[in-house]
Amino acid sequence: MDNMTPVINTVTRVTVIIMAGLLMGWALHHETRTVTLGMSLGLLAGLVNFRYLALKVRRVTQAVADKQKSSFSLGFATRISFAILVTMFSVKIEHFSLEATIAGLFIPQLLSIPVGIYLGIKNKL
Repeated sequence: MDNMTPVINTVTRVTVIIMAGLLMGWALHHETRTVTLGMSLGLLAGLVNFRYLALKVRRVTQAVADKQKSSFSLGFATRISFAILVTMFSVKIEHFSLEATIAGLFIPQLLSIPVGIYLGIKNKL
């Protein structure tokens, strides 16, 4: 798959749908409010990191295609700093589950695997 835009858009849609379900669970199921809020916070931060990584990958590939001599990076320090910031927010405010927040940070990146496989098979048919 040459174009990663469909993967990014599909992962964004699936993540937003999961977040909507979690927020509905937060409103309706009072016993799991900390977990659903923590997972929603983690999903939001994971989605921001996922989309930022996609932006950096596009810039790096464009720089390589244009044969620019400037140095480039994938923004690892920015993405890890944002993840640490969200984790510290989850620790500081007791309404968020730390475990769910950390798990939510990884879900958008993990969703890109089955979405990429699905879209790859769909495009071959």
